[in-house]
Amino acid sequence: MFSTAGAGVKTNLLFFTKGKKTERIGYYDLAQVKTGKKKSPMTLAHFGWGPNGEILDDAALPTSLVMDWREQEGNADKPFPSFAKMLAKRGTSSGESDFSWMVDFSARRAKAHEDMSPHLDEVGKLKIEAVSLKEELAKLKKAKASEEEISKCRAALDVVERAGREAQAKADAIDAACYDLKAVNPRARVEQDTRTTEEVLESIAKHGRTVDGALARLKQLMDESQ
Repeated sequence: MFSTAGAGVKTNLLFFTKGKKTERIGYYDLAQVKTGKKKSPMTLAHFGWGPNGEILDDAALPTSLVMDWREQEGNADKPFPSFAKMLAKRGTSSGESDFSWMVDFSARRAKAHEDMSPHLDEVGKLKIEAVSLKEELAKLKKAKASEEEISKCRAALDVVERAGREAQAKADAIDAACYDLKAVNPRARVEQDTRTTEEVLESIAKHGRTVDGALARLKQLMDESQ
């Protein structure tokens, strides 16, 4: 269901509406939160709720949840889009945020069926052809045909059956991809380094000078203490 999720342990929480067919899937991404098993576990507050189920104000949200987002351009004065706040708005434009988005699963399923169709048609044709070749092979054996004729028919059957398996595998891969619920946040901001090569080299040189100065100062302090 969540293929190629990447390195590290991933936790996925699924919420279904009982008795209804899945038409749309709402996602909320908490991948930016750094948590540990004991020292800094994920709590209900990371989802935006207090201990009694109340929706937390931004001031009460964990720093690990909001800090990086606050530092991004344009977010300083915005209310943080916690899961608790976005939940009631899911499926609407106001429910879309840097961490929440909606996928039209019904449309994805229809597209998958459309893409699978030619492969499944090919599978059907090849099965009919394979049945015909099997019947032909049985007739040849019953008629005690030459080994060359039998080998030729058997080789043709192998080719057809292999092609059928390959066509079925392609259809299965499309179907599996449709039901892979793993998703990459389409709104994730990627900070790009726009510096030129010369600026990068100057930055490295500057840090090198800082390190050299610190080492010289440390050596001086050690000499003075002796």
